[in-house]
Amino acid sequence: MTGESNRRRGFYQGAMYYGTILGAMWSVMYILMFIGVSNPLLLLGCMGLFVGSPIFAAMLARKYRREECCDMMKYMQAWGFIYCMYICASLLSALVIYLYLNYVDNGMFFAAIQEMLKISLELPGVDDVFRQQINETSKMIADTTASDFVWQIMSNNILNASVLPFIIAIFVRRNNNIQ
Repeated sequence: MTGESNRRRGFYQGAMYYGTILGAMWSVMYILMFIGVSNPLLLLGCMGLFVGSPIFAAMLARKYRREECCDMMKYMQAWGFIYCMYICASLLSALVIYLYLNYVDNGMFFAAIQEMLKISLELPGVDDVFRQQINETSKMIADTTASDFVWQIMSNNILNASVLPFIIAIFVRRNNNIQ
């Protein structure tokens, strides 16, 4: 193997390694969301992880830059690394969400949302338009399978992977002429 192919392999291995760490964080975030539907403290933890996720991704990419790239990484290298990291994180979190919803949750998440919608229908002063929207939402949730939900979350994560790395790479890159 040439030096270039070793560097490229190390680059992707690093992206997969740090993507696995990011994916584990996302998995915890989603599980907190699922079990926290009726617990505001767990939802707050979920929101904290959600907001902090891009910062955490930047910290992981900077760590890779410092340890493996002699503290130098061009913008496109940083973008590529973060993009690969996000793809790996998306795949891991989708797998964990699927396993959780199919084998641990047993429909409790969807049932909790249905119950919240049912309670909102019983509130005084709910107009007919809002009542119709709640009923349509309730039917849509009842028709949603765990697989459908996982695909939706994964597609949202892939969409984030196509947008956020452009922004995060600005903060991760470091050229030779920047001190």
